Amino acid sequence: MIHYHARNDFINLSFVYVCAILAILMLSQVSAPKESLQFGIIAPLQKKQISSIYNNKVFDKVSVIARAYVVYDIVDGKVVASKNINEVLPLASLTKIMTAVTAIKHHDESTQIKIVPTSLDGDYDLGLKKNQIWKLSELLKYTLVFSSNDGAQEIADGLGGRNSFVSQMNQEAVLLGLTTLHFTHPAGLDVDGKIGGTGTVLDIAKLFAVAHSLFPDILDATTKNRVTVTASTGKVIGIPNTNQEIIDLLGVEASKTGFTNIAGGNLAVIVDVTVGHPVVIVVLGSTREERFSDMKILYNALLKSVKD
Repeated sequence: MIHYHARNDFINLSFVYVCAILAILMLSQVSAPKESLQFGIIAPLQKKQISSIYNNKVFDKVSVIARAYVVYDIVDGKVVASKNINEVLPLASLTKIMTAVTAIKHHDESTQIKIVPTSLDGDYDLGLKKNQIWKLSELLKYTLVFSSNDGAQEIADGLGGRNSFVSQMNQEAVLLGLTTLHFTHPAGLDVDGKIGGTGTVLDIAKLFAVAHSLFPDILDATTKNRVTVTASTGKVIGIPNTNQEIIDLLGVEASKTGFTNIAGGNLAVIVDVTVGHPVVIVVLGSTREERFSDMKILYNALLKSVKD
């Protein structure tokens, strides 16, 4: 019996030692830095050097009418090509991108907005009728595709009042670090000597990238020549896109036009040049017609610049 107990004591003691060793090993793994293991030895993680997928020299011979442009890679957060990138210029209806961002960041897409005459400039816009009820998401599609000034004003007036909403737009610009952007009107209209919206091509490109991440489904409507939207009175069919040349850009994911006499012709698009690499192209200060040809020149140069 004495030998039996001694044997059990030895087994129990051995078991304790084994458990202690296992516990030490487990603790060492938990406390070890989150680094890769190579052959059982902790080795520091090596930072990968990401090489550009673009041949920037392709843009050296590019010539456009636009006062300024930028080609901006959303994934890398880098400028591929640009002209007058730091010049602050009028945005015209590109302002509506910030109107949409502000609305979506502060309100649910299903928020209802009533169409009221006091928010309109003159007659009713195509598709808008007195006392209609619109879901915010549908009214944004309509506003961005048709570049509806009335739609933008209805959104601002219906979501807290125009002055308050415009202040919110400017606050969002600051929060996003887009310090050159400034707005006085939700539609980008120049009223009472005040320019509706101003900023650089780079900041508007970064803003469009934010919009792309927040509501890609809404922006998808801007890639069609015509869209159908729904209001409380039923479907509004055949709303024309102000960018009728959008179908010429393969891989397009978003588009927004802008024009005033002061701003000239503006245009911004997002295209996916390679899988998972959306790129924003913005032109400011072109003409009403040549903004589209400027965009095609930059788009074609972008395609040529992508390395095989």
